[in-house]
Amino acid sequence: MGASKQLMENLIMAYSGGIKISTARFANVAFSNGSLLFGFVERMMKRQPLSSPSDIKRYFISPEESGQLCMLACMLGKSGDVFFPKLVEKEMKSFSEIAVAFLKERGLEPVFCKSEDEAKRAASNIAVDSLEYPVYFFESDTSGEKAFEEFYTEGEQLDWNSFEALGVIKNANAFSLSGMNKAMNKLSAVLNKPNLGKNEVLKLMGELIPNFNYIEKGKNLDQKM
Repeated sequence: MGASKQLMENLIMAYSGGIKISTARFANVAFSNGSLLFGFVERMMKRQPLSSPSDIKRYFISPEESGQLCMLACMLGKSGDVFFPKLVEKEMKSFSEIAVAFLKERGLEPVFCKSEDEAKRAASNIAVDSLEYPVYFFESDTSGEKAFEEFYTEGEQLDWNSFEALGVIKNANAFSLSGMNKAMNKLSAVLNKPNLGKNEVLKLMGELIPNFNYIEKGKNLDQKM
């Protein structure tokens, strides 16, 4: 789970002692706005090559499943509960596996390119009736990218038995109400700075999230093809 999502969960859980708060952690929602597959569809509409890291793995669920999970967390959860799907590691797929499976589902064979430039050249020459499509896969070299996905961390109390397909975290991290107010004040003070720098945001996240771990590689996803 990303740091901003973890912070959001910690903040809303601050209210769980006074009102019922239950929520869910779940995987990538296939074809949702901004998702990997959504991006692949957009690329293909523009006749652009598919490109993704080969060493990043994620779980994927359908839009229907994500809605069901949120509904069940709301209906069945006790205050402070966090629901997650019982997915096993073999169900986690790499971005490159997803890309190849997506093309095959559309009746296309991937053409593996060795560089961005090669992929771009191949894409510019795609015939309308071609059954091949260029792809470029690479080892992740962008900042802050986790190699794999996890729904819970060490120290969290897990309930594996109440539901067949769902696990429940019973002691999710939370701020006290006074801690939540302090955190919001810190966030506002930093994010409202006129010349806010990345290092200031990283420092703040490290203060607010004890297990925050960010690896700087000097490149972000927007700089990749």
